[in-house]
Amino acid sequence: MKKFRNILICGASLLMLIVPVSCKKMLESEYRSNLGPEFFQTPDGLRSGIAASYSIMRYFWGSEGFTTSAVAGTDEVIRGGDGDQVFHTYQGLNSQNGTIGGIWNNGYNAINNLNGILEFGPNTSLSATEKVALLAEAKFLRGFFYFLLVQNFGDVPLQTSFNSTPNTTATRAPQKDVYAAIIKDLTEASNELPKLTAVNATKGHAYQAAALALLAKVYLTKGWNAAAREGDGTADFTNAYNTANNLITNKASYGVDLEANYGDIFKEGNEYGKEVLFVSDRNTDPLFSESGYNATTAAVENKDNGLNRFWVCFYTLNRNVNEGITGAPADSKQIMVRDVVNGRPYRRFRPTPYTYDAFNNTGTAAAANTAFDSRYDNTFQKEWICNTPSTQSNTVQTTLSSPLTTRRGGNTVTLTPGVDAAILMPGREVTVAEREAFKGVIIAPSQYDAEWFPTMKKWADATRPHFNDPSDRPVILMRLGEVYLTAAEAAFKLNNLANAANMVNVLRTRAAFRTSGQAAGAVAGMQVTSANITLDFILRERTREMYGEMTRWYDLARTGTLVDRVKLYNSQGGPNIQAFHVLRPIPTGSQLDLLTNRNEFPQNPGY
Repeated sequence: MKKFRNILICGASLLMLIVPVSCKKMLESEYRSNLGPEFFQTPDGLRSGIAASYSIMRYFWGSEGFTTSAVAGTDEVIRGGDGDQVFHTYQGLNSQNGTIGGIWNNGYNAINNLNGILEFGPNTSLSATEKVALLAEAKFLRGFFYFLLVQNFGDVPLQTSFNSTPNTTATRAPQKDVYAAIIKDLTEASNELPKLTAVNATKGHAYQAAALALLAKVYLTKGWNAAAREGDGTADFTNAYNTANNLITNKASYGVDLEANYGDIFKEGNEYGKEVLFVSDRNTDPLFSESGYNATTAAVENKDNGLNRFWVCFYTLNRNVNEGITGAPADSKQIMVRDVVNGRPYRRFRPTPYTYDAFNNTGTAAAANTAFDSRYDNTFQKEWICNTPSTQSNTVQTTLSSPLTTRRGGNTVTLTPGVDAAILMPGREVTVAEREAFKGVIIAPSQYDAEWFPTMKKWADATRPHFNDPSDRPVILMRLGEVYLTAAEAAFKLNNLANAANMVNVLRTRAAFRTSGQAAGAVAGMQVTSANITLDFILRERTREMYGEMTRWYDLARTGTLVDRVKLYNSQGGPNIQAFHVLRPIPTGSQLDLLTNRNEFPQNPGY
């Protein structure tokens, strides 16, 4: 691994912390000010500039603020028992919001850094092969960050040259121009980046497959956008379909493939698996993690990966262990203690009733799987294995000397730690007889509330050294499964419903697979035809395939369904959401208030 320096770049009112993303050697810190073109023309400068841009991603993917902005206030998620309410309710969302300011500031910090790389990097003395690859990464990343900004804010300043001095004037470029710049960068990156091979399989760097996946999604998003698209969008949807289909058809040559088992995609240790196209990288080394994970110093602010916490229910809360058992006395007690395996119960996000319904889940009986679609079971934790009596340690929070007992059939039942399930959330309603036959506590959908709900487990991290630690897992940002959904949506917009059904059926066939308890007829039962393909169906399929992967607000904003679906399915955001919420407010403190030509830089409507 190469050695990078921790470099602070000052320029254009932008502060950029350059750090290595996955290097594990000793970090060599050095402060530099007033860095200019000469820095980006050195091999170390070019490499470090790329690393800095990847590092900035950690302000987004894994942070509580950005995650909330991406999943809250949608049809899929309502607020759990704790956390910020603004994005959930749409009350108080304004231009002073810190999360919104972070998206703007960090996005432009990265872009200015990448502009310097692309403007001056061609003059470095690196080998032609390495130089082309690094510059292609910079093009990919600049397109990546501009796409993030244009989706959130609409018309945004478009700058492709390096800013080395403060500038107090700016204007907003039309979305059509911003999309043209993004497409140019990503098209070039998709041709110039290397392909994935067994040698370069770490996906914390961009490769051709990631560039193609992102390019297809950019075309798709542009096609929906009347302010950006070409004509009625047909050309953009055609480009989206063709680009996605190219990656799908030639996936072997690009070094990627679908996992056979949906449950393996987010399996711990498989973050660089064959389906994964691109990640925001993480590691366990405290010198390079920029995280509170296993660190001897404080984390870099807002760069912790807290995804392992946000969807965890309050499984340690006291509850009547004899709930629903006829004739059994009420007995409220702590059922579980907090531990590394089950996670820290932040309760920031919980599924809406729509989400449960979207999986078409018939639930899992206490003894046998009955649902065709395995994605529900592979997305949500449904079983908590008894972990009491317990002894406090780094991996267990509480010493609890008493064993867990319940009252069943008039008898006292003692649960065996590590063997018996203390809590079961089967995803369906249950009978009194089923409750009687189960040693632990069954919580049915009618009993879900802000504290008790199925934990979303895609980001779980059971290898943390302490039960309160954030995660060191790389965050999967792109995977091949979503490319099929991009192709399906584009085909739908082109009125090619048969192709859309074919793309969806690949994922639904995979979803029917179970490692055990395979239901007879599952594959056949999961197939759809062109008659099933509607926008609502595609959005529901995205819920089933992509729940919790931080795409939902963008999916609904893209398809023009955000307001209607929040009103229909979100009891917290529905009463307050308005049409202007499809864009975020331009930050005032870090942008509008600093401009000397403020009258030439309008705020987004409604703010």
